[in-house]
Amino acid sequence: MRKYFRWQTLRVLYLKLMRNSGTPEYTARGVALGLFVGFLVPMGLQLAVVIPLAFLFKTSKVMAGAFTFVTNHLTVFLIYPIQCYIGSYLIFNPLSYSEVSAKLKALMTGESWREVLTELSRLGLELGLAFFAGGLLFALVSSILGYFISLQLILRYRARRARKLAARRANPLS
Repeated sequence: MRKYFRWQTLRVLYLKLMRNSGTPEYTARGVALGLFVGFLVPMGLQLAVVIPLAFLFKTSKVMAGAFTFVTNHLTVFLIYPIQCYIGSYLIFNPLSYSEVSAKLKALMTGESWREVLTELSRLGLELGLAFFAGGLLFALVSSILGYFISLQLILRYRARRARKLAARRANPLS
């Protein structure tokens, strides 16, 4: 796990976000769209959905694509069961967490497309609806928070950078 999670990687991602060439709003919209699609659309289809939407909504394509990876091969085993569990309550058909987790684990361990499709058909409509209901809740909350947090981070970073640049111009010898 240490191999995948490094502070240097987070710093590079942070600086890419801050130094994106668009306006802060343009970049923040990309973050929000990426988070929305990342939680609502199942893995594997996310980039195919987010890129056309990024063009349609005039957002940062890079940020939209990058933030869909909030659900990835490492986080999906935690996020999807929680999303389905909460979603089952939203559709008024509560499922136990262990039941949801077991069904999704069987889906994720399929070795061939035929096995995956067979497991998917066994999951049934109720788990599919729970997945999308929970996904919609997570998508709305995370995209709204993601927009405002990234907007504030970008504005602060750019203001701090402008102050440093102005200070250097005012006093070039120091």
